[in-house]
Amino acid sequence: MVGFYQAILFYLGHMVGHALFVMWSLVSLWFIVFWVELDCREQKDVHRPFEFGFLLLVSWPFYLPYYLFRTRGAYAILWLLGFVCLSLLGYVLEWCIYFLR
Repeated sequence: MVGFYQAILFYLGHMVGHALFVMWSLVSLWFIVFWVELDCREQKDVHRPFEFGFLLLVSWPFYLPYYLFRTRGAYAILWLLGFVCLSLLGYVLEWCIYFLR
């Protein structure tokens, strides 16, 4: 959603403010941590320490790939590619609009 908003503003000749990028990075991090927290409750073979949410918030770049490979196996690569594609969607759309103009 934010990527499309970023592309529409670029098409209209405006740029997205820095505050939106900061907010969106925090919100997307919160969503990823919340999703791993909820998904981990369904996985019985994953150990969750007492302060698991804070551990995820601090170490998510290291723990997310580990968690995905442990719970999803080879499909973890697709999950990681999906996360990367969603985070870069705004920039890719901006480049498409730039080259199509």
